[in-house]
Amino acid sequence: MLQELDLEIKDKKGIENLVADHLSRLDGEHVESMAKQSLHDEFPDEKLCFVRDSDEPWYADFANFIVGNELPIDMSFHQKKKFLSDVKYYLWEEPYLYKICGDGMVRRCVPQEEMHIILSFCHNKEVGRHHGPSKTAAKVLQSGFYWPTLYKDAYAYVSACDRCQRTGNISRKNEMTLNNILICDIFDV
Repeated sequence: MLQELDLEIKDKKGIENLVADHLSRLDGEHVESMAKQSLHDEFPDEKLCFVRDSDEPWYADFANFIVGNELPIDMSFHQKKKFLSDVKYYLWEEPYLYKICGDGMVRRCVPQEEMHIILSFCHNKEVGRHHGPSKTAAKVLQSGFYWPTLYKDAYAYVSACDRCQRTGNISRKNEMTLNNILICDIFDV
């Protein structure tokens, strides 16, 4: 099959080819013991029992409470009270969590991985047109997405936008006032 392709094979020095160099230095006993070992195709445990904290979305506690009535661990009385008052604004629709916001709109809760993509779309693309942080956050809310640090993230994103920093604020402070032009025809008076 390789004869059909136009290939050029180049020799690589042993110093540059570290993988082959390592394999060539293995002693014979080690290679034989590796060959005798059988490969295990399955995991020792059939299911994953641990999820790191960084993999959990910010809304994991709300979703767990709505689906399984599990309160988060290590909460004080006041934190539980606030949590229970906040959770009534969340809805679980497989596989997404939605929040009923203050304006009555239902918006999808977004995990950390999607936040940057949504902000870049609402700020940079045709929808956004490089508006300020408040307008960018409003575009995100209009698009139907929500996360608690939306305004702070929008401010940080706009502050880091190179094009916005080069352009700066364009104000109309120093422009001349706009007056209507008065046109008089002959014999108007």
